[in-house]
Formats: sequence, structure tokens, C-alpha cells
Amino acid sequence: MLNKAKILKRQCKIFVKNVYESVLYGCTRSLKIVASPRKIVLVCKGNICRSAFAERVLKSETKGKQLSIDSCGLHVDGRAPSPPEAISAAGKFGLDLGDHLSKGWESCDLENADLILPMEFWQYRKLVEYFPHKKDNIRLLREFAPFPENLLCNIDDPYGQSEIAFEKCFMRIKRSIDNINARI
Repeated sequence: MLNKAKILKRQCKIFVKNVYESVLYGCTRSLKIVASPRKIVLVCKGNICRSAFAERVLKSETKGKQLSIDSCGLHVDGRAPSPPEAISAAGKFGLDLGDHLSKGWESCDLENADLILPMEFWQYRKLVEYFPHKKDNIRLLREFAPFPENLLCNIDDPYGQSEIAFEKCFMRIKRSIDNINARI
């Protein structure tokens, strides 16, 4: 019973934080919409799960379009593979993360990106801090999720959790990517 109480308490904290950050994001983000992006970079913390999956989804859904799509992480110490839970969950979407190795933001061409899509508000703030002149080009990925899912801004990190947590996270990413793809 104690374990369930801890899990519920953690989920409540995450939800409250997400609501708070969603309000902040709504107040600070640019209202300009990037029209017809040609270079898209997806960003998360370690580039082993979320941004790697998002990159694969976007590439698979935009085949034949003239797009440059990349992904990276803000806190990458070395090249690491995706965890087994992420690989298995991605497989359920018909995508293979088995050959993915993480890379840091220094290895991505963020300077020339038309659209930079981080997963969490803290990543958005860090990217705006690093690239203040690109603020109009930096948007949280979940902003593109269907309503009412887009009312919250973060796509939380499933790292260290169950395969089911990865599946839920990847479904949220896929719904967001589907809406971006419809606009490109």
C-alpha cells in the first residue's frame, strides 16, 4: 500500500508542476507560428528515448518531403543506446530504436533549425537562454498535441519506468507529431 501511495504522490507532484509550467509557457512563448519548416530538431534531456522516438516518427511520416530532421539531448555525457523498454515500446509503433546512440545538442545544427521542439519546459527555457535570437522557432512539442492534451506542456521522461510508461509517452509524442505533419 505504501508503494501505491508514493506513486500517487509522485504523480500528483508531476501534474501540479506540469500545470504550473504550462501557465508559464503560455505566458512566455512566442505567438508566431513557424510556417513550412524545412529543418526540424527534436530535443530532450538525454536523447535516448523521447527525442529519438520523435525523430523516427517524424522521418517515417514525412518520407518524400524535403525536410531535415534531427534529434539531440541537453545533458548527454557520452553516446548511449536507448533502454530496452524504449526499444520494445517503439517496436509497437513499427519503429526501431535498436541502433540509436544519443548525441548532445552541440552535435546538432540548432542554429540553422527552423523549428526546435523540446519535450519539457525546462528544456524550452534552456534553449531560449542558449539561442535567444531563435525564440520564435522554439516550441514545446506537446503544444501540437490535440486538444485538450495540449493544455499541459510537458512530455515527461519515462526513463527508468516500465514499458507501459514508455508506450504512453510515445503515444503522446506520436499524436503531437501527427499534428505537426498535418501542418507541414
